[in-house]
Amino acid sequence: MKFNINHLFLFILFALFSFTACQDEATEVDNPSEQEVIVANSDLTSLMSRTVANFGAADNILDGSSCFSVELPVTIIVSDITIIIETEEDLDLLEDLYDDFEGDDNFLDFIFPITIIFNDYSELVIQNEDELGNFINDCENDDDIIECVDFVYPVSFSVFNSEFNLIDSVIIENDEALYSFLDDLEDDDNALIVSLNFPVTLEYANGDTIEVNTNQELADAIEVAGEDCDDEDDDCIGEELAINLVECPWEVYLYTNDDLENLDGPFTFTFNENGNVLIEGVLQDSYSTTWQLTETDNGLELNIASFYYYEQQFGNWLVVECDDDDLKFEHLTVDGTGLFFDRDCEDDLDCSLTDISSILQECPWDFTNGTGNFSNNQMIFHEDGILQITEGITGVAIGGYYNLSATDNGVVINFSELTAFQDTLHGDWLIIECDDDRLELVKGNQNLVLEQDCIGDDDVFNCFGDFEIVECNQPNNVPVFNLSANTIGLIDCEYAFTPSFHTTIADAESHTNAIADTEAYASLVTEVYLRIEAESGNFEIFTIFLNSIECNYFECFENRVIEVCDDDGFNDGVITFNLNAIYDCPEDNIVYTFHDTIVDAEVSNNALPSTYTNLSNPQTIYVRVELAGDPNIYEIFEVVLIVEDCSNETCTEEDVDAFLTNCIWNAVNYNGSDNLMNWNFSFNSNNQIVIIYTDTDTIDAGWTTSQSNDGVIVTFSNVAGPNIQAITGEWLVLECEEHRLELHRGDDILVLERNCD
Repeated sequence: MKFNINHLFLFILFALFSFTACQDEATEVDNPSEQEVIVANSDLTSLMSRTVANFGAADNILDGSSCFSVELPVTIIVSDITIIIETEEDLDLLEDLYDDFEGDDNFLDFIFPITIIFNDYSELVIQNEDELGNFINDCENDDDIIECVDFVYPVSFSVFNSEFNLIDSVIIENDEALYSFLDDLEDDDNALIVSLNFPVTLEYANGDTIEVNTNQELADAIEVAGEDCDDEDDDCIGEELAINLVECPWEVYLYTNDDLENLDGPFTFTFNENGNVLIEGVLQDSYSTTWQLTETDNGLELNIASFYYYEQQFGNWLVVECDDDDLKFEHLTVDGTGLFFDRDCEDDLDCSLTDISSILQECPWDFTNGTGNFSNNQMIFHEDGILQITEGITGVAIGGYYNLSATDNGVVINFSELTAFQDTLHGDWLIIECDDDRLELVKGNQNLVLEQDCIGDDDVFNCFGDFEIVECNQPNNVPVFNLSANTIGLIDCEYAFTPSFHTTIADAESHTNAIADTEAYASLVTEVYLRIEAESGNFEIFTIFLNSIECNYFECFENRVIEVCDDDGFNDGVITFNLNAIYDCPEDNIVYTFHDTIVDAEVSNNALPSTYTNLSNPQTIYVRVELAGDPNIYEIFEVVLIVEDCSNETCTEEDVDAFLTNCIWNAVNYNGSDNLMNWNFSFNSNNQIVIIYTDTDTIDAGWTTSQSNDGVIVTFSNVAGPNIQAITGEWLVLECEEHRLELHRGDDILVLERNCD
């Protein structure tokens, strides 16, 4: 295959390396928070993958394709000169060689076979010119790659298992290794939890570096670079401009000395793919001439063979500005003379594909097909192609995907993989009307109208109000208030806002001197002020009244009877208890230990381990609860341990299926914690999909049941979400009631309870 040198571009080829992993002995560590976890298919992992993907356009001077790069070294022939390209620096030398042959009809030939490397670092051996030509012709530019920022290596990740034990430390040395690591997260079904070890350093294309210390800072830094890349992408590209020129007629105006107020025209230019252009409005009759776009050192040049009205000004025009609808050219030989092009598409929508993509993501959308079936539903479009359909403001979320594409007929939006409304919404919809807040779509003889339902400032401020927080006095008589946790609106308000707490109204109004530690604010003041600022910049101030009382520090504790099933297979009345799971009480101001005898509890001696095997059945043990920092303040409670024979409390697989598919279920207990309680489970009986959701997150996971010798097995798969991913795997049903199921997986315990409200 021959490649015209004048139409190729020069970029940089990424090098390929591998990464190494360091295994550490399993260590008990604090659970990483949602802000620290690297979640597969999230916005952050998408930004990171786009940053480290193989930049196929780096060697366009060789292959003219942005979809892949050519593996070096590679041998080429230019004007009968054989050249071996071994490094990125050789590409620069190749460009200089092209300049030496400027004006000649020079072409490039590869010596096959060659290997091409795609954006995801997969490789393919190409045997001849025809194979390479097919891949080049099929290439669609990947605009998602962010090439304006790089990671400074090494970077490392901590890997935890479902019990939040540190099991691995992975060190990444290069882009390919990081891309592979992030890609593997999507395929990981082992309930592993991954967090990035900060600080991380990024280097921008201009040589500047930035150090980030959180997931959010990392995402922000990459997005800033991506926006800079987008600005660079505004430069005119020959292939894209050629397509734009022939798509519609253009109104063309002549101007001199940059005087765009006094234009000569309009003339109508209609460009044809065969190289002809029809010019109208100059003479009574239209006439044709030829046109050509050429890449030069100065930039992109448009050649018009003749322009009758200004015959002396035919020739080359330098492209100085270009977008989809407006173009500006300057004549290369007649100083001060220019052409201004204004797009004139009769059937052009008010919105381009880019505009539609942007407005879709601005706000939720009400939609209707005229039947009234969707009066309580809204569509929410996410930038990663995920479509969420909600029932009311906080109702059940329906999952799916959307995609925008440009066709000969116009912009098309495709809805796919919907978990509901598949019959009515699935498929390609042509957008026939487009405004900033309204879209009209058609599919065959069906119509669909979408209208924006954007959030106003009042919607934000109505989430809040003046309220009171009551806390117990600490031993030093200074109460400690958790402002953030107790401010109901901060937790429940679904709209975007920026909160801050202040000790005076003046500080709140000026947004100064914000309280730093809002989760542990120790003070004797009786009120503080909450400033809520909406995205518009408007704000309102609310009063938070602070009240302290004398408290019984041990009111959460009491005498308990703990009954468990004898499920270890021996049925001997002996089993290992998780003592830490007995009390679900806050531990920030108290310390408690378990003891065999009341004497040991009173003197705080011979504390039992957290995993304890009973010595008799039933057996009474004692818990000593004391005030942290003051062991003289304590109480002792009795805990009776009972091991029951639950062999007759079994359900069939059909029973479990029937229970789960009726109403919504909640994970009220996971290894003694209610951290997963805000997740709702909606089990679908038709397609074995379980929708797991909160007010802000929705996951489409898989579920199945099976019968084993030990009982019914419930299996969860593809649970890709923070914390909740820990439930992935097989669970044995040990206790089975219509409204409650207790599931075991090794030492893990998961309790589901039904909610039919």
